[in-house]
Amino acid sequence: MKMLLIYPRWPKLDRQTEFHLPPHGPVVFAATLPASVDVTFIDENLQIIDENLQTIDFDANCDVVALSTMLTAQLPRAFEIAAIFRKKGIKVIFGGISTMLHSEEVRQHADSIFLGEAEGRMEAVIEDLQAGRLKPVYDYMNNPPDINLIGTARREILDRPLYNYRGVQMLDLVHASRGCKFDCF
Repeated sequence: MKMLLIYPRWPKLDRQTEFHLPPHGPVVFAATLPASVDVTFIDENLQIIDENLQTIDFDANCDVVALSTMLTAQLPRAFEIAAIFRKKGIKVIFGGISTMLHSEEVRQHADSIFLGEAEGRMEAVIEDLQAGRLKPVYDYMNNPPDINLIGTARREILDRPLYNYRGVQMLDLVHASRGCKFDCF
């Protein structure tokens, strides 16, 4: 199975410094995918001035498109991307923090949304997709996975030379723990 994993761009603020920090969510998500999934990653935020360094091939040979959205500001572009692929008959799955925060709105633009952490769950989602029984919502918000299922982030999906600022190679983000001691939504 071929998956196109996309991290949508968002409008930058006026005079915002442009730098290329590798996104953490997509590389962590990619680590949850079964070995049978051939994933290609596109980071639309890689830009120099107004030139995108990575662009989406809307004619790409893929079975599914996964949109990783961290920021609410990414959603309008993610909805545009989803509409194009869905019109072509390609299934679109959304996940990420802003998907969780705006799940009702995102559902209107997706074939499926994934809420919560993906470790130990993506194999079932892929099986559902292949069997033609993809659920509209996979909700694990109140059911965190076993911490032992968390694998090493798949940084090999990144085009490393593109992540630099003024010639300085940007470092990857890491997380040392998961969860929060507070019981808020």
